[in-house]
Amino acid sequence: MTDPRPESTAPGGLLIDWIDQDGRVAAINDREARELGVDAQQIVGQALERIYGSNSAQLIKSVARGERLADPSFPVWMNSAAYDEVPMVATAYQDGARGLAVVKQVLSPATLGIGPELNERVEILSQMIGAATEACWCIEFLEPVDISLAEEEIVDRIFTNQSRWRACNEAMARLYNVPEGLDFNTQPVSRYFPDTAVNRAMVRDLVRSNYRLDHAAAVDQRHDGSEMLVENDFRAAIKDGFLIRLWGTTRDIGPHKLREQQLFDRATAMLDILSAAPDPILVIAEDGLLLAANPAAETAWGRAADQTLGRPIQDFVETRNALSKLRHASLEDEDGESECDLTMIAADNGRDIWRFRVAGIEGEMRRYVLTARRKSRRRVRALLSEVAS
Repeated sequence: MTDPRPESTAPGGLLIDWIDQDGRVAAINDREARELGVDAQQIVGQALERIYGSNSAQLIKSVARGERLADPSFPVWMNSAAYDEVPMVATAYQDGARGLAVVKQVLSPATLGIGPELNERVEILSQMIGAATEACWCIEFLEPVDISLAEEEIVDRIFTNQSRWRACNEAMARLYNVPEGLDFNTQPVSRYFPDTAVNRAMVRDLVRSNYRLDHAAAVDQRHDGSEMLVENDFRAAIKDGFLIRLWGTTRDIGPHKLREQQLFDRATAMLDILSAAPDPILVIAEDGLLLAANPAAETAWGRAADQTLGRPIQDFVETRNALSKLRHASLEDEDGESECDLTMIAADNGRDIWRFRVAGIEGEMRRYVLTARRKSRRRVRALLSEVAS
Protein backbone atom coordinates (compact mmCIF):
# COMPACT_ATOMS: atom_id res chain seq x y z
CA MET A 1 0.00 0.00 0.00
CA THR A 2 1.32 3.43 -0.84
CA ASP A 3 2.03 5.88 1.96
CA PRO A 4 -0.99 8.20 2.12
CA ARG A 5 0.81 10.83 4.21
CA PRO A 6 2.35 12.92 1.39
CA GLU A 7 0.20 15.86 0.34
CA SER A 8 -0.20 14.52 -3.19
CA THR A 9 -2.01 11.43 -1.90
CA ALA A 10 -4.48 13.36 0.23
CA PRO A 11 -7.11 14.25 -2.39
CA GLY A 12 -9.21 17.31 -1.74
CA GLY A 13 -7.03 18.38 1.15
CA LEU A 14 -7.97 15.47 3.43
CA LEU A 15 -6.56 15.41 6.95
CA ILE A 16 -5.05 12.04 7.93
CA ASP A 17 -3.51 10.71 11.12
CA TRP A 18 -2.50 7.29 12.42
CA ILE A 19 -3.31 6.10 15.94
CA ASP A 20 -1.48 3.30 17.77
CA GLN A 21 -3.16 0.75 20.05
CA ASP A 22 -2.32 2.81 23.13
CA GLY A 23 -4.47 5.64 21.79
CA ARG A 24 -1.55 7.94 20.96
CA VAL A 25 -0.68 9.78 17.76
CA ALA A 26 1.65 7.69 15.57
CA ALA A 27 1.82 10.14 12.62
CA ILE A 28 -0.11 12.87 10.83
CA ASN A 29 0.10 14.19 7.27
CA ASP A 30 1.30 17.67 6.38
CA ARG A 31 -2.19 18.99 5.65
CA GLU A 32 -3.42 18.08 9.15
CA ALA A 33 -0.32 19.50 10.81
CA ARG A 34 -0.91 22.85 9.09
CA GLU A 35 -4.64 22.91 9.87
CA LEU A 36 -4.07 22.14 13.56
CA GLY A 37 -0.98 24.33 13.91
CA VAL A 38 1.25 21.55 15.24
CA ASP A 39 4.66 20.14 14.38
CA ALA A 40 4.21 16.81 12.59
CA GLN A 41 7.27 15.34 14.32
CA GLN A 42 6.68 16.67 17.85
CA ILE A 43 3.06 15.51 17.94
CA VAL A 44 4.11 11.86 17.57
CA GLY A 45 3.56 9.92 20.80
CA GLN A 46 1.24 12.50 22.35
CA ALA A 47 -2.21 11.79 23.72
CA LEU A 48 -5.05 11.78 21.23
CA GLU A 49 -6.78 14.56 23.16
CA ARG A 50 -4.00 16.86 21.99
CA ILE A 51 -5.64 17.05 18.55
CA TYR A 52 -9.18 15.71 19.11
CA GLY A 53 -12.01 16.81 21.37
CA SER A 54 -12.43 14.53 24.38
CA ASN A 55 -15.49 12.63 23.12
CA SER A 56 -13.98 12.12 19.68
CA ALA A 57 -10.71 10.97 21.21
CA GLN A 58 -12.49 8.36 23.34
CA LEU A 59 -14.36 7.04 20.31
CA ILE A 60 -11.22 6.71 18.16
CA LYS A 61 -9.27 5.07 21.02
CA SER A 62 -11.91 2.38 21.43
CA VAL A 63 -11.77 1.67 17.68
CA ALA A 64 -7.94 1.57 17.72
CA ARG A 65 -8.01 -0.93 20.60
CA GLY A 66 -10.52 -3.13 18.80
CA GLU A 67 -13.18 -2.52 21.45
CA ARG A 68 -15.74 -1.38 18.89
CA LEU A 69 -16.22 -1.08 15.12
CA ALA A 70 -16.31 2.32 13.48
CA ASP A 71 -19.24 3.33 11.29
CA PRO A 72 -18.38 3.83 7.60
CA SER A 73 -18.35 7.55 8.38
CA PHE A 74 -18.74 9.35 11.69
CA PRO A 75 -18.42 12.92 13.02
CA VAL A 76 -15.39 14.08 15.00
CA TRP A 77 -14.24 17.37 16.46
CA MET A 78 -10.63 18.45 16.17
CA ASN A 79 -8.71 21.12 18.09
CA SER A 80 -7.63 23.89 15.74
CA ALA A 81 -4.63 26.19 16.04
CA ALA A 82 -7.05 28.92 17.23
CA TYR A 83 -8.13 26.68 20.15
CA ASP A 84 -11.56 26.09 18.63
CA GLU A 85 -13.13 22.70 17.94
CA VAL A 86 -13.66 22.12 14.23
CA PRO A 87 -16.34 19.63 13.09
CA MET A 88 -15.25 17.02 10.54
CA VAL A 89 -16.50 13.77 9.02
CA ALA A 90 -14.12 10.84 9.43
CA THR A 91 -13.50 7.38 8.06
CA ALA A 92 -11.22 4.90 9.84
CA TYR A 93 -9.45 1.75 8.66
CA GLN A 94 -6.64 -0.47 9.92
CA ASP A 95 -3.39 0.29 8.08
CA GLY A 96 -1.24 -2.64 9.15
CA ALA A 97 1.74 -1.78 11.33
CA ARG A 98 0.99 1.91 11.07
CA GLY A 99 -2.09 1.50 13.24
CA LEU A 100 -5.53 2.95 12.74
CA ALA A 101 -5.71 5.51 9.91
CA VAL A 102 -8.33 8.23 10.41
CA VAL A 103 -9.17 10.21 7.27
CA LYS A 104 -11.15 13.42 7.73
CA GLN A 105 -12.73 16.28 5.83
CA VAL A 106 -13.81 19.59 7.34
CA LEU A 107 -17.56 20.15 7.51
CA SER A 108 -19.17 23.55 7.19
CA PRO A 109 -22.07 24.53 9.48
CA ALA A 110 -24.42 24.28 6.49
CA THR A 111 -23.27 20.72 5.81
CA LEU A 112 -23.82 19.79 9.45
CA GLY A 113 -27.28 21.29 9.32
CA ILE A 114 -26.82 23.15 12.60
CA GLY A 115 -28.17 26.32 11.02
CA PRO A 116 -27.90 29.93 12.10
CA GLU A 117 -29.91 29.48 15.31
CA LEU A 118 -27.36 27.16 16.91
CA ASN A 119 -24.54 29.40 15.75
CA GLU A 120 -26.30 32.31 17.39
CA ARG A 121 -26.69 30.43 20.67
CA VAL A 122 -23.01 29.54 20.75
CA GLU A 123 -22.16 33.16 20.00
CA ILE A 124 -24.40 34.39 22.83
CA LEU A 125 -22.82 32.02 25.35
CA SER A 126 -19.32 33.04 24.23
CA GLN A 127 -20.21 36.71 24.58
CA MET A 128 -21.68 36.17 28.05
CA ILE A 129 -18.53 34.42 29.30
CA GLY A 130 -16.26 36.89 27.54
CA ALA A 131 -18.03 39.92 29.00
CA ALA A 132 -18.27 38.52 32.54
CA THR A 133 -16.47 40.61 35.16
CA GLU A 134 -15.55 37.49 37.15
CA ALA A 135 -12.60 35.46 35.89
CA CYS A 136 -13.88 32.29 34.16
CA TRP A 137 -11.52 29.45 33.24
CA CYS A 138 -11.40 25.89 31.98
CA ILE A 139 -8.57 23.34 32.11
CA GLU A 140 -8.89 20.52 29.59
CA PHE A 141 -6.78 17.42 30.14
CA LEU A 142 -5.18 16.24 26.92
CA GLU A 143 -4.30 13.18 28.98
CA PRO A 144 -7.49 12.42 30.97
CA VAL A 145 -6.95 11.54 34.63
CA ASP A 146 -8.03 8.11 35.84
CA ILE A 147 -10.08 8.84 38.98
CA SER A 148 -10.00 5.19 40.09
CA LEU A 149 -6.39 5.67 41.20
CA ALA A 150 -5.30 6.39 44.77
CA GLU A 151 -5.95 9.94 45.94
CA GLU A 152 -2.31 11.07 45.86
CA GLU A 153 -1.78 9.60 42.39
CA ILE A 154 -4.82 11.53 41.12
CA VAL A 155 -3.41 14.75 42.59
CA ASP A 156 -0.05 14.05 40.93
CA ARG A 157 -1.64 13.49 37.53
CA ILE A 158 -3.80 16.60 37.71
CA PHE A 159 -0.56 18.56 37.88
CA THR A 160 1.58 16.44 35.53
CA ASN A 161 -0.74 15.15 32.79
CA GLN A 162 -0.81 17.22 29.61
CA SER A 163 -3.45 19.92 29.85
CA ARG A 164 -4.34 23.30 28.41
CA TRP A 165 -6.52 26.31 29.09
CA ARG A 166 -9.80 26.49 27.19
CA ALA A 167 -12.30 29.36 26.87
CA CYS A 168 -10.71 31.55 29.57
CA ASN A 169 -12.21 35.04 29.37
CA GLU A 170 -10.70 38.53 29.35
CA ALA A 171 -11.34 38.95 33.08
CA MET A 172 -9.04 35.96 33.64
CA ALA A 173 -6.30 37.57 31.56
CA ARG A 174 -6.67 40.84 33.48
CA LEU A 175 -6.59 39.07 36.84
CA TYR A 176 -3.25 37.44 36.01
CA ASN A 177 -1.82 40.59 34.35
CA VAL A 178 -1.35 38.92 30.98
CA PRO A 179 0.14 41.46 28.52
CA GLU A 180 -2.21 43.04 26.00
CA GLY A 181 -2.37 41.02 22.78
CA LEU A 182 -1.25 37.74 24.40
CA ASP A 183 -3.92 35.02 24.44
CA PHE A 184 -4.24 33.54 27.94
CA ASN A 185 -5.45 30.26 26.43
CA THR A 186 -2.12 29.67 24.67
CA GLN A 187 -0.10 29.80 27.90
CA PRO A 188 0.99 26.74 29.90
CA VAL A 189 -1.40 25.83 32.73
CA SER A 190 1.52 25.56 35.17
CA ARG A 191 2.53 29.18 34.53
CA TYR A 192 -0.46 30.45 36.50
CA PHE A 193 -1.43 27.35 38.48
CA PRO A 194 1.86 25.96 39.82
CA ASP A 195 2.42 22.65 41.58
CA THR A 196 2.86 23.82 45.20
CA ALA A 197 2.00 22.40 48.63
CA VAL A 198 -0.90 24.85 49.02
CA ASN A 199 -2.36 24.06 45.61
CA ARG A 200 -1.91 20.33 46.12
CA ALA A 201 -3.88 20.58 49.36
CA MET A 202 -6.66 22.37 47.46
CA VAL A 203 -6.75 19.70 44.73
CA ARG A 204 -6.78 17.03 47.42
CA ASP A 205 -9.87 18.69 48.91
CA LEU A 206 -11.37 18.77 45.42
CA VAL A 207 -10.90 15.02 45.01
CA ARG A 208 -12.38 14.33 48.45
CA SER A 209 -15.40 16.51 47.68
CA ASN A 210 -16.21 14.46 44.55
CA TYR A 211 -14.82 17.13 42.19
CA ARG A 212 -17.17 19.91 43.25
CA LEU A 213 -15.67 22.54 45.53
CA ASP A 214 -16.42 26.19 46.32
CA HIS A 215 -14.36 28.92 48.04
CA ALA A 216 -11.14 26.92 47.69
CA ALA A 217 -8.03 28.98 48.46
CA ALA A 218 -4.93 28.66 46.29
CA VAL A 219 -1.71 30.55 45.68
CA ASP A 220 -1.42 31.21 41.93
CA GLN A 221 1.15 33.17 39.94
CA ARG A 222 0.60 36.25 37.84
CA HIS A 223 2.18 36.46 34.39
CA ASP A 224 5.28 38.10 35.89
CA GLY A 225 5.72 35.27 38.41
CA SER A 226 4.51 37.15 41.49
CA GLU A 227 2.27 35.22 43.89
CA MET A 228 -1.45 35.92 44.22
CA LEU A 229 -3.87 34.56 46.82
CA VAL A 230 -7.06 33.48 45.04
CA GLU A 231 -10.32 31.71 45.76
CA ASN A 232 -11.73 29.17 43.28
CA ASP A 233 -15.07 27.53 42.61
CA PHE A 234 -14.52 24.14 40.90
CA ARG A 235 -16.69 21.95 38.71
CA ALA A 236 -15.60 18.90 36.71
CA ALA A 237 -16.48 16.85 33.64
CA ILE A 238 -15.91 13.12 34.18
CA LYS A 239 -16.52 10.51 31.48
CA ASP A 240 -16.08 6.76 31.74
CA GLY A 241 -14.07 7.13 34.94
CA PHE A 242 -11.69 9.77 33.59
CA LEU A 243 -11.45 13.44 34.53
CA ILE A 244 -11.40 15.28 31.23
CA ARG A 245 -12.11 18.88 32.22
CA LEU A 246 -12.11 21.26 35.18
CA TRP A 247 -13.75 24.65 35.04
CA GLY A 248 -14.88 27.41 37.35
CA THR A 249 -14.30 30.97 38.51
CA THR A 250 -11.44 32.68 40.33
CA ARG A 251 -11.29 35.71 42.61
CA ASP A 252 -8.32 37.64 43.97
CA ILE A 253 -8.78 37.59 47.76
CA GLY A 254 -5.37 39.02 48.60
CA PRO A 255 -6.66 42.55 49.41
CA HIS A 256 -9.50 41.08 51.50
CA LYS A 257 -7.13 38.86 53.47
CA LEU A 258 -4.76 41.79 53.95
CA ARG A 259 -7.62 43.87 55.37
CA GLU A 260 -8.57 40.99 57.66
CA GLN A 261 -4.99 40.73 58.89
CA GLN A 262 -4.79 44.48 59.47
CA LEU A 263 -8.01 44.39 61.52
CA PHE A 264 -6.74 41.38 63.45
CA ASP A 265 -3.45 43.12 64.17
CA ARG A 266 -5.31 46.23 65.35
CA ALA A 267 -7.59 44.16 67.56
CA THR A 268 -4.59 42.33 69.01
CA ALA A 269 -2.85 45.63 69.71
CA MET A 270 -5.98 47.01 71.41
CA LEU A 271 -6.26 43.89 73.54
CA ASP A 272 -2.63 44.27 74.55
CA ILE A 273 -3.28 47.89 75.52
CA LEU A 274 -6.44 47.02 77.46
CA SER A 275 -4.65 44.18 79.21
CA ALA A 276 -1.90 46.56 80.31
CA ALA A 277 -4.28 49.33 81.45
CA PRO A 278 -4.20 49.77 85.26
CA ASP A 279 -7.86 50.85 85.49
CA PRO A 280 -10.80 48.44 85.16
CA ILE A 281 -12.41 48.59 81.71
CA LEU A 282 -15.76 47.03 80.85
CA VAL A 283 -17.76 46.79 77.62
CA ILE A 284 -21.53 46.44 77.94
CA ALA A 285 -24.32 46.00 75.41
CA GLU A 286 -27.33 48.31 75.05
CA ASP A 287 -29.30 46.00 77.34
CA GLY A 288 -26.59 46.10 80.03
CA LEU A 289 -25.05 42.67 79.48
CA LEU A 290 -21.31 42.53 80.06
CA LEU A 291 -19.44 41.80 76.82
CA ALA A 292 -15.79 42.22 77.83
CA ALA A 293 -13.59 42.96 80.83
CA ASN A 294 -9.86 43.55 81.12
CA PRO A 295 -7.59 41.89 83.71
CA ALA A 296 -7.69 45.01 85.92
CA ALA A 297 -11.48 44.62 86.25
CA GLU A 298 -11.05 41.01 87.33
CA THR A 299 -8.51 42.07 89.96
CA ALA A 300 -10.54 45.04 91.21
CA TRP A 301 -13.72 43.10 91.95
CA GLY A 302 -12.32 39.61 92.44
CA ARG A 303 -14.26 37.87 89.68
CA ALA A 304 -12.86 36.10 86.63
CA ALA A 305 -14.26 37.14 83.25
CA ASP A 306 -16.11 33.83 82.77
CA GLN A 307 -18.06 34.60 85.99
CA THR A 308 -19.30 37.97 84.72
CA LEU A 309 -19.54 37.99 80.92
CA GLY A 310 -23.06 37.60 79.58
CA ARG A 311 -24.63 38.76 82.87
CA PRO A 312 -26.31 42.16 83.53
CA ILE A 313 -24.02 44.75 85.07
CA GLN A 314 -26.73 45.43 87.68
CA ASP A 315 -25.87 42.03 89.22
CA PHE A 316 -22.60 43.55 90.44
CA VAL A 317 -23.80 47.07 91.34
CA GLU A 318 -25.61 48.10 94.50
CA THR A 319 -26.70 51.45 93.02
CA ARG A 320 -30.21 51.29 91.61
CA ASN A 321 -30.86 51.88 87.90
CA ALA A 322 -27.17 51.52 87.10
CA LEU A 323 -27.77 51.04 83.37
CA SER A 324 -29.91 54.18 83.10
CA LYS A 325 -27.23 56.22 84.89
CA LEU A 326 -24.54 54.90 82.54
CA ARG A 327 -26.64 55.63 79.45
CA HIS A 328 -27.35 59.16 80.70
CA ALA A 329 -23.66 59.75 81.31
CA SER A 330 -22.85 58.72 77.73
CA LEU A 331 -25.25 61.36 76.42
CA GLU A 332 -23.61 64.28 78.27
CA ASP A 333 -22.49 67.02 75.91
CA GLU A 334 -18.89 68.06 75.43
CA ASP A 335 -19.04 70.35 78.47
CA GLY A 336 -20.31 67.52 80.66
CA GLU A 337 -18.12 64.96 82.37
CA SER A 338 -19.82 61.87 80.90
CA GLU A 339 -19.29 60.24 84.28
CA CYS A 340 -21.34 58.67 87.03
CA ASP A 341 -20.67 57.04 90.40
CA LEU A 342 -21.74 53.47 91.16
CA THR A 343 -21.30 51.34 94.26
CA MET A 344 -19.73 48.09 93.13
CA ILE A 345 -20.15 44.78 94.93
CA ALA A 346 -16.91 42.75 95.05
CA ALA A 347 -16.71 38.95 95.12
CA ASP A 348 -16.04 39.09 98.89
CA ASN A 349 -19.27 41.13 99.27
CA GLY A 350 -17.31 44.32 99.97
CA ARG A 351 -18.66 47.66 98.70
CA ASP A 352 -16.77 50.55 97.18
CA ILE A 353 -17.80 53.60 95.19
CA TRP A 354 -16.28 53.76 91.70
CA ARG A 355 -16.46 56.61 89.23
CA PHE A 356 -17.21 55.44 85.67
CA ARG A 357 -16.36 57.36 82.51
CA VAL A 358 -18.73 56.24 79.74
CA ALA A 359 -18.22 56.32 75.97
CA GLY A 360 -20.80 55.06 73.48
CA ILE A 361 -19.80 53.03 70.40
CA GLU A 362 -22.14 53.24 67.43
CA GLY A 363 -22.71 50.29 65.11
CA GLU A 364 -25.31 47.70 64.25
CA MET A 365 -25.71 47.31 68.01
CA ARG A 366 -24.82 50.15 70.35
CA ARG A 367 -22.24 49.38 73.03
CA TYR A 368 -20.63 51.28 75.89
CA VAL A 369 -17.05 51.32 77.08
CA LEU A 370 -16.76 51.95 80.83
CA THR A 371 -13.51 53.02 82.44
CA ALA A 372 -13.61 52.88 86.25
CA ARG A 373 -11.53 54.50 88.97
CA ARG A 374 -12.10 53.91 92.66
CA LYS A 375 -12.89 57.03 94.63
CA SER A 376 -10.60 57.73 97.58
CA ARG A 377 -11.80 56.79 101.06
CA ARG A 378 -11.51 60.44 102.18
CA ARG A 379 -13.68 61.57 99.29
CA VAL A 380 -16.25 58.87 100.07
CA ARG A 381 -16.42 59.90 103.72
CA ALA A 382 -16.88 63.54 102.68
CA LEU A 383 -19.77 62.61 100.43
CA LEU A 384 -21.38 60.61 103.22
CA SER A 385 -21.00 63.54 105.58
CA GLU A 386 -22.68 65.85 103.06
CA VAL A 387 -25.56 63.44 102.77
CA ALA A 388 -25.86 63.11 106.58
CA SER A 389 -25.91 66.88 107.08
